[in-house]
Amino acid sequence: MKIIAIIQARMGSTRLENKVMKPINAKPMIELLLMRLAKSKLIQKIVVATSKDKKNLPLIKHVESLGLSCEQGSEDDVLDRYIQVADSYQSDVVVRITGDCPLVDPILVDKCIEKFIQLDVDYCSNINPPTFPDGFDVEVIKLSALKKSYESITSKFDKEHVTTHIISSGSFSKFNIANDKNFSDLRLTVDNPEDFEVIKNVFEYFSPDVYFDLKDVLILKEKKPNLFLANSKIKRNQGHIMNTG
Repeated sequence: MKIIAIIQARMGSTRLENKVMKPINAKPMIELLLMRLAKSKLIQKIVVATSKDKKNLPLIKHVESLGLSCEQGSEDDVLDRYIQVADSYQSDVVVRITGDCPLVDPILVDKCIEKFIQLDVDYCSNINPPTFPDGFDVEVIKLSALKKSYESITSKFDKEHVTTHIISSGSFSKFNIANDKNFSDLRLTVDNPEDFEVIKNVFEYFSPDVYFDLKDVLILKEKKPNLFLANSKIKRNQGHIMNTG
């Protein structure tokens, strides 16, 4: 079984232009995400999947300069982008991470993968319903399920948001990982300048360490809540569900 992580990311963003390349402690946000995700013990390869828009060239060059793969696909049909990348790397399982989640926790990622393998389901995530902070989202999907989903849908929304059809359909076996305490109101994703301010605060607090985990962030929230105030009034998925790339 070959497990690859595909990170969807692009430079175009209506609310925060070029966000994936915005620097935090002199490193682009996407690089911090990739560094953290690389600590996963179960992912065999990491690929960034972006669109064919020329705006994405700086992103592509930077990812490749790190020795990682960056593939281009459809701008709007992100599900097709995922399938094409997964096929090209002969993968059986896709771990979906979005480029606006630089605090991705490899421990949580591996926990989702382990449960996915143990239960032999089509889809395992921690977002349905969410109990982890927004920005720690993990989805693990069989490539065969992505292909089956693609054959069934005609909706542009479902093609753009990759897993919405699998989540809503009764045709797939699914499992959701829940946290002991519900932190789903805590916003640690990057969609706008206020979000970026919070994420920057977190990385700057732990600097030079970039490998702190979710528990560390939650302790910091209790200790220094002022670092998390900038985006505290923004609701989860405000704007659009998973509209990241």
